Amino acid sequence: MGFPMLYFMTLMKKLTLLLLLFTTFIHAQYYSFNTIEQMPKSIAKDYYTWRFLQESNTTKKEALTAYQWIKRKSYKLKKAIRKKVGYLPLDKSKKKVKKDPKNYIIHPATAAKKSKKSLRRLYKRILKQGKYSDVLKVMADKKPFEALATLSAQAQCYIFNSCQTKYRKKYFNHEFSKEQLQQLVKEKQFNTTVHKIITTHALQKTKKSLTLTPIDGEKLSFKTIFLLGVNAVEFNKLNQAKAYFEWAKTKTETQGKIDQSNFWLYLMSKDKKYLEKLLKSSRVNIYTLRARDILNKPYPKVITPRLGMHLVADIDPYSPIDWEKIRVKMMTDKPQEVEKLAEHYKSYMTEGIYSFLKEKASGYNKPYYAMPYLDAMIGIDKERVALLYAIGRQESRFVPASVSTSYALGMMQIMPFLIKHLAKERGEKLDLDEMFNPYVALDYANQHLNYLNKYLYHPLFVAYAYNGGIGFTRRSIRSKHLFKTGKYEPYLSMELIDFEESKEYGKKVLTNYVVYMNQLGIKTKLSPLLQMLAYPSQTDRFRK
Repeated sequence: MGFPMLYFMTLMKKLTLLLLLFTTFIHAQYYSFNTIEQMPKSIAKDYYTWRFLQESNTTKKEALTAYQWIKRKSYKLKKAIRKKVGYLPLDKSKKKVKKDPKNYIIHPATAAKKSKKSLRRLYKRILKQGKYSDVLKVMADKKPFEALATLSAQAQCYIFNSCQTKYRKKYFNHEFSKEQLQQLVKEKQFNTTVHKIITTHALQKTKKSLTLTPIDGEKLSFKTIFLLGVNAVEFNKLNQAKAYFEWAKTKTETQGKIDQSNFWLYLMSKDKKYLEKLLKSSRVNIYTLRARDILNKPYPKVITPRLGMHLVADIDPYSPIDWEKIRVKMMTDKPQEVEKLAEHYKSYMTEGIYSFLKEKASGYNKPYYAMPYLDAMIGIDKERVALLYAIGRQESRFVPASVSTSYALGMMQIMPFLIKHLAKERGEKLDLDEMFNPYVALDYANQHLNYLNKYLYHPLFVAYAYNGGIGFTRRSIRSKHLFKTGKYEPYLSMELIDFEESKEYGKKVLTNYVVYMNQLGIKTKLSPLLQMLAYPSQTDRFRK
């Protein structure tokens, strides 16, 4: 059946149901103090509390009480309560830490903004008072990196991680000694240190010294060890890189991470045994797809449900609170219970929830690629449909009532400030809750993609911008060391993006895009899309 005919049939079948659902969502609901109080503690409740705090008729007394309901006291909530009552209430849940009265407290980021001269004056003054400060000891010194090495591993990591990037580039671009590294690997904060060093190209001396990091340390994470491998590749220390990638595999049971390591082990060795391991993986990701391209094997079959038209009892699919109740139920470790829950939501209007639950019930061994709301895609070219689906799957698994910790809303997880901007462009007055309507969410996401596609033409770069912002994307792809030609490109660049969330998000959206292009009838391979990344004219307007 052709794609246009599928659109038409889908539209006709769903018209009656959609009219019913739309009439219940024309106006966003106002939730009262008492209603919000009864909501289960969740990010969704935090979102409604945030909105309640901004209402002009909310009293200070109500605001202070509501603030105590919060699950996660985000920046937005703190800003809202401060604006309403004039101050930030004390967090009674936090335990008071007994402070050393002789320890002069100054945050490294604060100290980094001060001149050397003022830091030295301050350090001399506190020493005369019988106090001490590790931060000032380092940052007031003529050679801060040498002073850093005299401290404990914990203090070294704290100062290195907390000072500004600009300060690290200016004062900390020096080599760690082997003795330092032997102590640092025992410190949990060193995981953050490694990430900050390896993803900062200007710290070349520090990066190079990390190739000597001992293969030891129970506190190092998979991500850290894998990055040490990537870093070793940058310095052409291939045997060391292989050792890190093998070590990384021992630090995880997550199949996707094992795939990541196996792919890099193949790049290092060209041993096809690693590709064979990737063929056996149950996960669909850039590493398993690329392995299939190299071996000229077909892509794995994915499951796209075709569900019937009926309403599901006991759920408003556009309600964040109803979705939160389902989330609580799906947290069980019993697959049969999740499977039973999935069957309850086997309906077109809850296709995202159904697919998410079915995949979880399978232990994520069965790849579900839902394609809901096809009728919202009429008149949109297939490449854009694939991109919308690729982003929607990663953002929310097509759950219309999703709310993130930063209050990105709806199936396409659009931030409130962007919703308001897009609505203004359209000349519309839109309540934020209307973003829980998937048809509105898709329409607004498509509008945003129109803007992003003026500058970015490649799905990977569009994904970076959708998640991390177009400014972050422009800075990243214009970096002198990223997305150039090279033996291990574009894989090396894709692992060195400094914003972890966008880095992983981009890989997953690119994978989704390839899958959905094929599901929509356009034969698409991953490999040509990867090769394009070295040619700016084919991918973006930011590079020459």
